[in-house]
Amino acid sequence: MKRKKITILSGGSAIKDIMFELLKHPHQVTRVVPSTDNGASSKELREVFGILSVGDIRQSLAISIPHTQSNKQLVKLINWRFPIEEFISIEELERLLGDSSSVLYQISNCLEIQRSLFGYLWSFLERAKETNINLSNGSIGNFILVGAYFEYGSNWNTAIARLESLFGCSSTVLPIYLNNNYHLKAYFLNGTVICGESEITTFGGDKRKEIESLKICKLVDKKFIDINPIVNNKVIEAIEIADTIIFSPGSFFTSILPHLINSEIPLALHKNRRAKKIFLVNLAQDSETIGYSARNIIEKIELIAKDRGYRLNDFITDIIINNHYKQTSFLNSQKNKKLYIEMGDLEIYKKENINIIIKELEDPWKRGEFDPQEVVKVLLDI
Repeated sequence: MKRKKITILSGGSAIKDIMFELLKHPHQVTRVVPSTDNGASSKELREVFGILSVGDIRQSLAISIPHTQSNKQLVKLINWRFPIEEFISIEELERLLGDSSSVLYQISNCLEIQRSLFGYLWSFLERAKETNINLSNGSIGNFILVGAYFEYGSNWNTAIARLESLFGCSSTVLPIYLNNNYHLKAYFLNGTVICGESEITTFGGDKRKEIESLKICKLVDKKFIDINPIVNNKVIEAIEIADTIIFSPGSFFTSILPHLINSEIPLALHKNRRAKKIFLVNLAQDSETIGYSARNIIEKIELIAKDRGYRLNDFITDIIINNHYKQTSFLNSQKNKKLYIEMGDLEIYKKENINIIIKELEDPWKRGEFDPQEVVKVLLDI
């Protein structure tokens, strides 16, 4: 099998199992993740230090650590979190680092890289002492990332690359943007304008609150100003050299579409004429795509392409969608009714030389989730 250069334009955890399966194959994989999230425990780090959201970066790094017995403890340490309480001060982290019998030492004692990991935590600690940060529900992996960022001259690409080398990661992780002050902004059809990824997700949730368009904005003098953002140059390089580019599953408006709301990534996609550019349609509707068919989703991308002077097939050459045998809904594990994403009229895109691939891709044991082996087989066969 030819070793492919694969670039994945992804969101958060929705692609986790597919990534696990893909990394079993000897390809060069680069995962590009959004960097505008302002929710969960990453929100505290972002607001206190004025940095990128690091949650998706940490998750992506953890996923790409080889699945060996010796790496289990490393992943456990990276994913370990403080409990959810009203307030946990930085002194609690200092206590754990200074106590050789604490949970951090118990998890990491067998790791050869313990000293390096704790070094990044101490760097984080020294910076955090100057703040009133709340560590409630905070992830140790996030603190390691922030510590590395400060240790390597506030350079995200360098910090992430050093951690990938330290962890022995089998893929590369890149944030779309390196500017710490970029935020996602949504214009809704009902006239509402909201800035902030988590606020957008919270506000949406029904067809009456449909998102019309997205922008990247920057906070200037307490006002959010629309801008044309500068993309991480390594992301552009990864797209330009790729043999395969994949739009992964994930929340469409807050995880996938943000990859295209700039001028540089659309241009890089247009320039790379040889790559297969694959859009993998979500299995089920989420709060951002209630009532959407696959056709409706592709139309949103087509609008962006036309607005920037491109054709849809500059961005997408293949569309993959699950065949759910006309069944429209299912009960997920929480016994909540979920709706499959219907196909809609995708045949029209064949006129633009876009390949439509309909396959049985649902995991029979996990309703509403992809079967990663089947998905990866289809991806690699294109």
